[in-house]
Amino acid sequence: MKLTKMKRKYADRRGWRRIISSHLSKKEFMWPTFHGEAVLIHFDAVKAPLSVFYGGTRTKTVDRDYSWLQLFPSGAAQYVVTAMFDEKRQLVQCYFDVIARKGKDSAAILWFDDLYLDLILFPNHDLYLVDQDELTEALDEGIIDQEKYAQAWQTAKHLKRFIENDPDFFLDLARNLRATFPE
Repeated sequence: MKLTKMKRKYADRRGWRRIISSHLSKKEFMWPTFHGEAVLIHFDAVKAPLSVFYGGTRTKTVDRDYSWLQLFPSGAAQYVVTAMFDEKRQLVQCYFDVIARKGKDSAAILWFDDLYLDLILFPNHDLYLVDQDELTEALDEGIIDQEKYAQAWQTAKHLKRFIENDPDFFLDLARNLRATFPE
């Protein structure tokens, strides 16, 4: 896939054809462990489930009645976390997008500009750094500059160290925040 511009991703996952219907809930948090906004997208109906394959294991991340809790930290944090839950509200994985910036559109839907480099944390503490090739391609194609490239690596390395030192921090945070949503 040839990259042509930085990807802007919206919390409502607009334009994702896999979703037939979904609904959103949003909350602001000022907890000691998380300051920011959380958006829960619940997938009411999908065209087909989606599974991913990491470390020899296939994991379903999207299906009917699955939900994604997207965490947009306040301040200068250069990442967004998407915690994926199955139909029984069991945590499947936490996906960390390294980002260039975040904001809201005119309808107050949160978005972020993706810097390609991602980390994936599973409940068993397996951690993967992915999409290094996309980050390099974005630099080579002039989509991002050397400063954004370096920023992406710095953010990813910081997150990786943090997660390795306390792998349950984000897993527990995701579960605790998800429990505050009624659906």
